[in-house]
Amino acid sequence: MKGKLIDLSIIIFAIFLFSFALNVFFAPYHIVPGGVSGLAIVLESVLHIKKSIIIGVFNVPIFLLGLYILGRKFVINTALGAFLVPIFVELTSGIGPFTKDIFLATVLGGVITGVALGMLLSKQASVGGTDTIAKMISKFIHKPVGKIMICIDLSIVTLTVYVFGIEKALYGVVAVYIVGRVVDIYIKGFKDSKSVYVISDNIQKINNLILTQMNGRTTKLEARGGYTDEEKEILMCVITSKEIIRLKEIVREVDNNALVLVQDSYEVYGKGFSVT
Repeated sequence: MKGKLIDLSIIIFAIFLFSFALNVFFAPYHIVPGGVSGLAIVLESVLHIKKSIIIGVFNVPIFLLGLYILGRKFVINTALGAFLVPIFVELTSGIGPFTKDIFLATVLGGVITGVALGMLLSKQASVGGTDTIAKMISKFIHKPVGKIMICIDLSIVTLTVYVFGIEKALYGVVAVYIVGRVVDIYIKGFKDSKSVYVISDNIQKINNLILTQMNGRTTKLEARGGYTDEEKEILMCVITSKEIIRLKEIVREVDNNALVLVQDSYEVYGKGFSVT
């Protein structure tokens, strides 16, 4: 019960942050970061109707349609965002801009919005709007939700060209990029680790050096050559980004012809692994 209350508090705070960034950093400079909130900035300027009303007018029917198409599970993940965003946008509408620099406003707005969305995604929640539309479209055309969202958001940002001019549209593109990057960092974490696979005829010697000189943990995987059909061992280990240079040196010292495959691993846990 306590855990659910904490999650609920985080969701509500994240929705507040999202609304705060919209009113303090984006709206005063007509920066459109995509989504229903960005569309509200455009329509407020054209129709002279409050953003909170526009967001509510769009979010409620989108939510109800999503409930019908996506099912009851959808309600739990999206209800708070769909109904609280217009309320918080109205409550924070009286707060003035924190900076007179439009570029700084774009960056700060993107970072705060990215953090807010990251918090919501980590709790399997959302602010409703275009992500709900993307999920519904994806169900019928069987395309990735992420790509559909990008198309919708870029379409909304394009409207900025006709209403606010090309320069404001470009700031909107920058904001969309920053939001996406911050969400990725929030979800994946700041400390990237690397999964390394080594294919060599001297696997045992390489393995011993990694264990003794790097205090690393390794795993041997059985494999078979695609051309020769010979049985081989592949060495796999998880290390920090800083250790990758030393590992490459070890491999080159033993076998200059070894094949080394490196890939990002954003989360490593269990079986004694702990990369910090």
